[in-house]
Amino acid sequence: MLNSLRFQNIALFGNLEIDFDKGFTVFTGQTGSGKSIFIDTLNALLANKKTSLDDRLVAKGSVFSSIEGTFSLLQNTKDWLINNEFDIDDELVVTREWRLKENKYKSKFRINGVLVNRDQISELRSILFDFTLQGDIYTLNDSLYQLSLLDSLGSEKIQKSIAKVNQDWKIWHEANISLKQARDKIFDSKKEFEEMEYIYKDLEKLELEDPDEETKLETDQNRLSNLLRLKEGVKSLLIRINESLDEYPSILDHINFCLNELKMLSQIDSSLAPIFDSFYTITNNLHDLIYQINDYEKTLDIDPSFLNDLQVRLTTLKFYQKKYKRNITDLISYKNELNTCLCLKDSSNNINEISSFENKKRIIRDKSNKELSIIRKTIALELEEKLIQSLITLGIPNVRFKVVFEECEPTMNGIDKVNFMFSANPGIPLAPLAETASGGEKSRVLLAIKAIFSSFDQKNLLIFDEIDSGVSGSVSSYVANLLCELSKHRQVFCVTHQPLIAAFADNHFALKKIVIAGYTKSIVTNLKQIADRQRELALLAGGEIVEANAYAASLLEHKAA
Repeated sequence: MLNSLRFQNIALFGNLEIDFDKGFTVFTGQTGSGKSIFIDTLNALLANKKTSLDDRLVAKGSVFSSIEGTFSLLQNTKDWLINNEFDIDDELVVTREWRLKENKYKSKFRINGVLVNRDQISELRSILFDFTLQGDIYTLNDSLYQLSLLDSLGSEKIQKSIAKVNQDWKIWHEANISLKQARDKIFDSKKEFEEMEYIYKDLEKLELEDPDEETKLETDQNRLSNLLRLKEGVKSLLIRINESLDEYPSILDHINFCLNELKMLSQIDSSLAPIFDSFYTITNNLHDLIYQINDYEKTLDIDPSFLNDLQVRLTTLKFYQKKYKRNITDLISYKNELNTCLCLKDSSNNINEISSFENKKRIIRDKSNKELSIIRKTIALELEEKLIQSLITLGIPNVRFKVVFEECEPTMNGIDKVNFMFSANPGIPLAPLAETASGGEKSRVLLAIKAIFSSFDQKNLLIFDEIDSGVSGSVSSYVANLLCELSKHRQVFCVTHQPLIAAFADNHFALKKIVIAGYTKSIVTNLKQIADRQRELALLAGGEIVEANAYAASLLEHKAA
């Protein structure tokens, strides 16, 4: 239940706080008085995923604006808060705020002061609000919307069946894609297959394995091209390190002398022992280095023809890269892909296995679809009966209504396409609701459906925006009685132009647009006094003042009775 709304710098309303009671609440006022914008504030407070997050509700020139709703908690709301790890208080406070930053409004949502994301707000909206807006009458003509209405009337059994259909369809769909991909890879043309086989054999001759082969070959080519210089340099290093030149000792001779000298000195002064150890390590490292250089020198003993072979290999690799317009890495991948395709082409058993798997999943999918369709048709019979009874009480005594099923291509929603067929008069055959029902009749069908839904769902607040549009005065009492009946179990808000419906309300708010200092503002007044309500109802009724007042008084007397 919505206990209160608080506006700060909101277009038309400015700063305003409104308290609400349980039961049936109406909002009335002349055209343009701000009733639709008031509904928009509720829509914006708990925006769904499709609702635009624009700033049209922000009062012009405001740096900060907000809408705050305070709700009493039912068990389903408490469960949602617990599941989303929110603290449970006596009330739930939802806030939508706009702040001006860098000439743009940034919008945020809060639940009990904690920042939340759009998905959480959308989930909470489905628990706290159930909107029936003027445009919903036209969505009632949509087959998918009709099917969703039908499914929402089902029990846990149909929800499990829908989930199974969804899962079975996805499994089959994946199997079907795999089968199509397998078939696509098997070429119908023998010429295409032979060309693919030729390319594979051509690439196989290269014996490509290493993606970095070309880089390594170029490194080796550079090394071999400078082989003489490398040999000379290595020999010079070894001579200087390891061999004596005439009367000049080598580096190794010097080091050995130093090592022996340090050894003798450390025997005299033990503090030199660490230095001796370090020098000994250096000497060993030098010997290791000499071994490494010797090993490297051996690698330079290469057959001169090897350079020619290497250059031929490099030329071949470059030719194939240019031929197939791929680098070495891509050529390796290309060869593997061709091999996979060739194996698949030759393996009819593989296709048969994939096809058999797809067929098994298709059978499971079809079985689930049929089971769901049977459940839906059973629910449709219940809906037809309940809806006819409700529409009779809404002033359509000769109504006929039927849910017609048509089988369509399987989707994750099943195989059912439904059409609501309607006739309001004897002798007039059933026809699609969109084609045969008047605006007022569609409004009553939608209201009757909402009344049926209210016995199934757990919505806190039902919001109707001019659900009585197109309904004549003689039928208004039926609509008013149904809204009153709904309000016994739910809090009900209704924007209306009908004085008869407004008279049945438990709570009445009047909206009036005024201009103050050149600015337009909408005033919201809670009409608690009988005289105030009578005056508002008379304005709605129009006509002569005396007659309108008398009519308004009679409506309120009837309500009181």
